[in-house]
Amino acid sequence: MILIALFVLLKGADYLVDGSADLARFLRVSPIVVGLTIMAFGTSLPEFIISFFSALNGQSDIAIGNIVGSNIANLALIVGIGAIVAKNIKVRSTSLMYEMPFLVVSSFLLLILADDFFIFGKDTLTLSRFDGMVLLLVFVIFMSYIFSSIKEQRKTVTKEFSIEFKNKNPLWKNILFVVGGLAALIAGGRIFTLYAGQLADLAGLSGSFIGLTIAALGTSLPELAATITALWKKQGDIALGNIVGSNIFNILFVLGITSMIRPITIDSIILSVDAIVMIFISLVFLVFATKDTNINWTEGTSLLMMYVIYIIFVFWRM
Repeated sequence: MILIALFVLLKGADYLVDGSADLARFLRVSPIVVGLTIMAFGTSLPEFIISFFSALNGQSDIAIGNIVGSNIANLALIVGIGAIVAKNIKVRSTSLMYEMPFLVVSSFLLLILADDFFIFGKDTLTLSRFDGMVLLLVFVIFMSYIFSSIKEQRKTVTKEFSIEFKNKNPLWKNILFVVGGLAALIAGGRIFTLYAGQLADLAGLSGSFIGLTIAALGTSLPELAATITALWKKQGDIALGNIVGSNIFNILFVLGITSMIRPITIDSIILSVDAIVMIFISLVFLVFATKDTNINWTEGTSLLMMYVIYIIFVFWRM
């Protein structure tokens, strides 16, 4: 079943990238916008499903661990592998330069809201309903910025991007590819995570460990498949837009909705160690991507090594 899930993931990613690229052309916006919105939302659905139901079942460690672990995997593992495979990921979109700092801000915001001492002076680590409202408000602000940039990009996108598409499909077909690709990605990720989770339960692993590793890796598979496929098709903007957008969606939308439904109690280790690692890797990614507007092989290797070291540490403290 795991092999079937991987096959579904890869085929879904293939259709999703093709449909997204053509949809961007039809809407006269840069591919980065599609990556930041449609693809990011779609590939974040597995994280939403896992975190939402984990929180409802009282498994807060899995809910928060899944998001933090997934964001670390997206930036360190997936971007790292992508840069190694592609040799160089070029950041062509000027708009991405403005969205990447927003990712770092969102990560810091999660850290501040989760530690109630910063706001209320309480010695608790909880994402309350109020915190969820704040996260969702910031998410609305982010999406408002994205949609306002769409209007501007319609005027300049032809000058900024010179992408030629071999298959110029009609709109209905592009939408079908995007929806079908997203469905396949979600189904494949869900199947993989389900069976991997059962193996973890049999081994008697902790909730935080499952969330930070198995659930995080499983729910990051759609991002991995979409990123590698996008890079193979020379769509670096879609690849990076998907990663940045997905991480922002995970923090602001997924945790916002989840904590609004049921407050999430956070393990002190996750907040004091794993969340800090997430912020650090976000900062490293920001520096790599903006330094010379590309992420090269060496930087990709550095990101991948950071992830390997982090996973070894998680296993060590288990």
